[in-house]
Amino acid sequence: MIVLLVLTDGRRTCIERTLASAADKLHGPITRRVIHDDSADPAYRRWLLDEFPTFEVVSTGTRSGFGGAIRSAWSYLAQTAEYDDAGYVFHLEDDFTFRQPVYLHRLAAVLELNPHLVQLALRRQPWNDAERAAGGVVEQHPEAYEEHRLGLLGWLEHRLFFTTNPSLYRRSLTWHGWPEGAHSEGRFSHELLEDEALRFGLWGGRDSGEWVHHIGDVRAGSGY
Repeated sequence: MIVLLVLTDGRRTCIERTLASAADKLHGPITRRVIHDDSADPAYRRWLLDEFPTFEVVSTGTRSGFGGAIRSAWSYLAQTAEYDDAGYVFHLEDDFTFRQPVYLHRLAAVLELNPHLVQLALRRQPWNDAERAAGGVVEQHPEAYEEHRLGLLGWLEHRLFFTTNPSLYRRSLTWHGWPEGAHSEGRFSHELLEDEALRFGLWGGRDSGEWVHHIGDVRAGSGY
């Protein structure tokens, strides 16, 4: 069972496109849907409740930034764990659309059989200058990715970074807590990598292409 967790920061057009695309392309045993709103805008919160009635809409009530929003969302999931039996979280920021169908039960099966994998993320298009120059995320450091297969299922393992791009991870990861302060994503990756047995994963084989498209022009939050 899977919780769909969507983090948003006030961009109506973005989240409309993201959730429409998810409804079309994201398949699997989603038993609970949560939107975490970091806009601190009461009108936006009311709009979310009206537009997406199948979602729980939660917020800290103030702008808490990138890291603060994740800490708040994870805390909410931990506090309400008794209300559902979800073992996984599909993490989705409000500025991604899906380019291929994603069958979440397949990702969950791979995580179930590979406890050393922290997450299975969906590959996006090259975003920064280095990725564009190399031709893609994987192409930037091809030697760092090791391809694995389980029947018809494929994924790439690496020890480079944890990503908050669209991904599936175990709900138990939310108990770890998210770092405070700047560069929280990098510091969270470093904390996890202290365990030499842990690895991160990208869904699909080396040649499977991009699964999601980042539609946000700029980072809207703070505290990355």
